[in-house]
Amino acid sequence: MKRVPPDPGSGPWPDQPAPLISEPAAHGLRAPVPGLGVPSALQADERTPALVIHLSPLLAFVLPAFGNLLGPLAAWLVYRDRSPLLDSQGKEALNFQLSMLIYSFVGTLLLLGLSALGFLGGFLGAAAGSDLAAGMGLFSGAGLLMALLLGGFFLYLLPIVFMVLAALSVSEGQPYRYPLTLRLLK
Repeated sequence: MKRVPPDPGSGPWPDQPAPLISEPAAHGLRAPVPGLGVPSALQADERTPALVIHLSPLLAFVLPAFGNLLGPLAAWLVYRDRSPLLDSQGKEALNFQLSMLIYSFVGTLLLLGLSALGFLGGFLGAAAGSDLAAGMGLFSGAGLLMALLLGGFFLYLLPIVFMVLAALSVSEGQPYRYPLTLRLLK
């Protein structure tokens, strides 16, 4: 059996036609990131601005009230016109900080509401002379303390962990997608 070399321009096998769509990397283009619709690798000149975008929420240590929102907003407004990837990373960082703000607001309302109900039940039970109901008021105080500890971890420590992961990812040239994020800015 004699082997025949494939025709130039044909596919990997002699009986297959050449592919209609070439690989983006062959032309110096970047493939899109799934879910983001933007190129998958940061160019060298995009890495530092992306790093600034993802670390800008640390401005909250200087401006405690809204520094975590003002930092990504300012960085996104400055860098969004440079490339679609920086625009998407700015939106991603801002969406994450907005999500954490919403989660903390809802969590605080739930925490205060539930603990108020527990304290109210304990006070009413103590006024009625029930030791069991009075103990529930003490139980709600312990629950409040535990909820504050867990909420503090979730709403203050976890965002810092995700910011560091984002910074590591973009410093390696890969865009980062935050978990637990409401995509408010599209």
